[in-house]
This record gives sequence, structure tokens and C-alpha cells, in this order.
Amino acid sequence: MKVLVTGGLGFIGSHLCKQLVDQGVHVRCFDNLLRGRLANVSEIMKQPNASFELVKGDLLNSDEVMKAVTDVDVVYHLGAIVGVKHYVENPLKVIEVNVLGTHNLLEAARKKDVSKVILASTSEIYGKNIDMPLKEEAERILGATSFDRWCYSTSKALDEHTCYAYYRQYGLKIVILRYFNAYGPKQECSDYGGVVSVFIRSILTDQPPQVHGDGKQTRTFTYVDDIINGTILAAEENAAVGETFNLGSDKETSIIELSELIIRLAGKEDRLSPIFIPYEEFYGPFYEDVKRRVPDITKARRILGYKPEISLEQGLLRTIRWYGRHPERLKALASNHDPLYISQMLTK
Repeated sequence: MKVLVTGGLGFIGSHLCKQLVDQGVHVRCFDNLLRGRLANVSEIMKQPNASFELVKGDLLNSDEVMKAVTDVDVVYHLGAIVGVKHYVENPLKVIEVNVLGTHNLLEAARKKDVSKVILASTSEIYGKNIDMPLKEEAERILGATSFDRWCYSTSKALDEHTCYAYYRQYGLKIVILRYFNAYGPKQECSDYGGVVSVFIRSILTDQPPQVHGDGKQTRTFTYVDDIINGTILAAEENAAVGETFNLGSDKETSIIELSELIIRLAGKEDRLSPIFIPYEEFYGPFYEDVKRRVPDITKARRILGYKPEISLEQGLLRTIRWYGRHPERLKALASNHDPLYISQMLTK
């Protein structure tokens, strides 16, 4: 089998590439090398005879997408603009890449007779819905369009609508996965990363973690291995075609509890405590937070056999230890590598 992973140099994408290669699958990684890190796949590249291709390309370039999709059986579509700070700083880019890029990919998959497309969507789809736990059929409740915070949710909802349109009108087999707060090794630690990695960066560099608002807002946090396992199960299960699934942990944790847990696991209780900052100080005036977000994973358990196995404490310990071994990754994302190194990676 040959698969395409878009956004394969990113946090989740690189973990997915590694797991698939380890299972003997031929993986073609498609990435524009702007936010993803070549270091994320260095372990794969070092494996002798690894069935792995790295292809530089942009989802907004339909010719490059068409070429990347050629001769693959399954597409895992993880390429997107993510990160809350991106939503409020560059909403146009979020909409452009997520919506037009996904359309280019689905059109190429249809023309090239790809067997199945797995779309990585998001818990952001549900917006401000407070009917917990959130079932896949739950209502989408969003804020005003004047709040840029909702552009990501809207862009991914359009991706889902487009997937269903291609499934119903053209017979393209699709599966939609809504990820709930994935975290783990290799996640970006800059302000554009997830809350777990941002907290770890602060705490491991002896800075107090900054909690936005009062810290009472809750989420569920899912270790990346559990996300990857669910993603691969979705591609393997025929009953998943044409369906949407929540993938995540169902253990609810407040942001203040998360910050205090990471401080304790890092052994910094005697030196650090969280500080609180207003939302508008970090995100600007066009942001709105969500108080709770918890998935109902009954459907994923029943159809996919999905079961998150890594507890929050276990996952955080693994993640903290990984960053402890890779202190260079605690810095804000810098330029990838020099052009010569990129050329060498792409031709291996």
C-alpha cells in the first residue's frame, strides 16, 4: 500500500508517518516546509530501506497536489493552518489554505481514483455548544463573524461539507476525524503551538506558565499515540466510510489544573506557579473563549474499536521527558534548515 500524508512534517503528521512506515506502508509525505520541521522525520530518514518519500509542495498549487496524489491508495489529509494565534492574526490565510487546499486535494483524489481520504478535522467544529459530552451530530454554535477566532471552525466545517459533497456526488470514500487537543513530543512550543507544549516550554525554562482568563475553562487532552491509533483504525475500517468520529480523551481537565500538573511533574513546585493574563492581552480584541469541551467517543469505540490508553499524567511525563532530551525544541520555531540540507532530504 502507498499512502499520502499532507502536512507530514507537522506534529501529528510526522507521528503518523512514523507509525505507518513502521507498519511497512509506503508513505509519501507532502509538506510546504514552512511550519513543519524536517527534524520531525529525521528518525524515519535514518532507517535503512524505509519506504518514505518527502515531497515539497503547496496545497494551494493544484498541479503539485495532483502529482502528489498520483498512484496512492489512501490520503491522510492533515495539512492545514492551525493554532489559535494564527486564527486571530491571519484569518485570511487560515480560510484560504484550509478551504481551497482541501478542495484541491479532494478534486485530485477523485480524478486519480484514490480509494479513501481521511480528513483531520477538529473539536473547534462545535464552537460554543455547552451540551456535554459532544456527540458528532451536535449543533454547531459559533460567535459573530466579527470575531476572527471562529474562522478556523468555519474553514474546517467547509472542509467537512466538501468531503460529504464529494462522497455523495462522486462516490469518493471519505472519513472525517475530529481531534480533541492532541499533545505530545514534537509539538511546536512557540505561542502558535498547543497549550500543553507552551506550558512545558515555560516551565522547563523556569518561566511561570501564563494562564489565559481565570483558568477554569476545561478541555480534554489526548496523547498523540492515541490520536494516531484512531486515525489508522479509521482508514482500515470499511464501516467508517462516510462517517464522522470524535477522537480524544474523555477526561475533563481545567487549564489551571493542567498548568499545576505540569509544574508538579517537572519538579518545579517550589519555584513556579501559574500567572493569569487577560485574553485580549495575548490574542487581541477579536477572540472569544469556550468554557468547556468534552467529546462523546461512543461512536469511535463502537465502529473503530478506538480506546484512548494513555492517561494525562503518563502522556505529560513522556512529553516532558522528551523535551528534556531535546532542549533545542523549546525555542520558538525558526527557519527549517539550509537549502542544501533540504535538497539532500528531498532526494533521499
